[in-house]
Amino acid sequence: MFAEKFSLLIARHPQEADALRRVGEYLVDVEVRHGERVFQIKLGPQRLFDIAQAGSSSRLAHVTSILLNAHIFERRVVVRSPTGGGVEFKSYSEIPDIVRDPIRDVEMEVTAENIEPIYLVVRP
Repeated sequence: MFAEKFSLLIARHPQEADALRRVGEYLVDVEVRHGERVFQIKLGPQRLFDIAQAGSSSRLAHVTSILLNAHIFERRVVVRSPTGGGVEFKSYSEIPDIVRDPIRDVEMEVTAENIEPIYLVVRP
């Protein structure tokens, strides 16, 4: 499934072919080894940067944009708690000023330091 999608993306975006190929190979490998678990993958920006070997933040932004527009990934936003857990939101605009830490069951203030985007593999 992912092999076909990435072949088309690589043909449409030859300037990002290497990075797209690496991300595609990663997803195909997980799909082959673990099947449906590929749809449980959640990648942070740093992990996506490493997989794509993007080289720069601007190139990562371009590759990420391609993957989001192709509906390979969906962006979510996580408010991380100090204990390591987090609360997911669909967009930055949905994030309130205060969220409840699901692990400690206490309210915590949302700051720029505890917000991070994640990328989920989209189920076809």
